[in-house]
Amino acid sequence: MKRIFLFFLLILPMLFLTSCIFQYRNNAVKESRFMLNTVIEITLYEKEKDAREIFDKLFGEIQKYNDKYDRHIPGSELSEVNSNAGKPVKVSDETIEIVRSSFIFSDMSEGLFDISIGPLVDLWDINGSNPQLPSESEIENALVKIDYNKIIINSDDNTLLLSEPGMSLDLGSIAKGFITDRLVEYLSQTKIRSAMLNLGGNLYLHGSKPDGSLWQIGIRNPYGTKGDHVGIVQVKDTSVVTSGIYERYFEIDNKRYHHILNPRTGYPEDNNLASVSIICPSSIMADGLSTTVFLLGIEKGMELVESLENTEAIFVTKDKKVYLSSGIKNGNISFRLTNKSFEVE
Repeated sequence: MKRIFLFFLLILPMLFLTSCIFQYRNNAVKESRFMLNTVIEITLYEKEKDAREIFDKLFGEIQKYNDKYDRHIPGSELSEVNSNAGKPVKVSDETIEIVRSSFIFSDMSEGLFDISIGPLVDLWDINGSNPQLPSESEIENALVKIDYNKIIINSDDNTLLLSEPGMSLDLGSIAKGFITDRLVEYLSQTKIRSAMLNLGGNLYLHGSKPDGSLWQIGIRNPYGTKGDHVGIVQVKDTSVVTSGIYERYFEIDNKRYHHILNPRTGYPEDNNLASVSIICPSSIMADGLSTTVFLLGIEKGMELVESLENTEAIFVTKDKKVYLSSGIKNGNISFRLTNKSFEVE
């Protein structure tokens, strides 16, 4: 059981909880639960008794998608697809939708973004309990099983087919964004005008703050501890998603192996980027682009971002330089550097 520690004012000791709820000033109520293999935290600016029903609905939606897309849950839609590679498997409309959405990022990156990366993810096990440095032959054997062009969608009978035995899908680079957008759709039908959704670092800022001001969101320092920021952006009605080398990794002989795997080389992407933050209204776009742009690197990644409407990016490099897309540079989105050990280029 995972542990979530919360401090309630200054009068209660540290508590062990799997679900927690407490009141803030300005009628803000926050609840957190461990789901999607991470801590999900939702803040609603509403009276607690009215927020309860909305929390239950939102977390119920998250659980529904977790049960579909967790490849390690026996009987989940994704598990069934992976277990039956070579045969068509009937799935829900939503699973067809998320797989089809992933192709957008695969096409953008000429295959660098690829949800059929499952064999490589399993081999490294960076997100699991036994991360390891694979051999060259193991990596080569995994790479031949990765090709998003071999994922066949049949819309007539709602089936997914992995064309080759041994193929497997992993939706970790896109699922939280897809789920977040579903939650935002529900929130837009309620009376909630101010809310923050945090799905393990995938943020969505619903509306503005109750006083009408913009949300201030910290861009994490890839070399600092949680809560240590490079700078602050001010946003509303948008998603902010970051992919970086600090999120999940292991080290051997002082070399860090992080979780953003390149499906061409078989290794964690080793370019000059430490993190990429994407800011755009669609959370699935922000989620998918954060991985895509990281894999593309700063030059091609920035070129892609600049070609997209309503999409901005903050690149942080290993040599502590910060690169901003044009919409941030010209002030459409406010960014303030707060850590003087970094330099804006």
